[in-house]
Amino acid sequence: MARFQLTAPANEYIQPADKRHFKQRPQRASAVMLPLIDIDNSAHILLCKRPMFLNHHPGEICLPGGKHELSDANLRHTALRELSEELNIAPSNVTVIGQLSDYSTLTGFTITPFVGVLAPDTHWHADQNEVAASFLLPVSALADVNNWQPLPFHRFGKTITLQGFSTPYGLLWGATASIIKNFTKQLAIPV
Repeated sequence: MARFQLTAPANEYIQPADKRHFKQRPQRASAVMLPLIDIDNSAHILLCKRPMFLNHHPGEICLPGGKHELSDANLRHTALRELSEELNIAPSNVTVIGQLSDYSTLTGFTITPFVGVLAPDTHWHADQNEVAASFLLPVSALADVNNWQPLPFHRFGKTITLQGFSTPYGLLWGATASIIKNFTKQLAIPV
């Protein structure tokens, strides 16, 4: 992982072309951690699948993260707290190496993504109230544009084409996919 570097933000996520068709609401601050771990000299991202019983985004593939709480010193703290709550990974096992561009969602959140490298001996255990499953995907597979498929998304009479990535736990799409694609475009070296 010492070879791992990021370049300047690419800001490649897709925003609606005409926001007048979307309900305007104040954006709520949130943060996610893009946790990297070295497996056999290959960088992998640790992802989660949300439980089906949750009210918001049930069964979706996501990065560990959530809403900024008043007790959080900053958004970096939010991302580390959520990583600890969801996967029981202590902040002392994470070296935060960067922050990606904010991503605004149609559901009223501004997501601030942080990139963290997990210590080699890190073990995690998913909190079943927040995470149905956790799994690793190689960054090299996620960086390969041939592994992504176009997904037409219809809303308010408009069509937006998003990108999706098939995983053993379901389709990676939406905000998480956009954050990961933005991340892979910023890699300074091949993975």
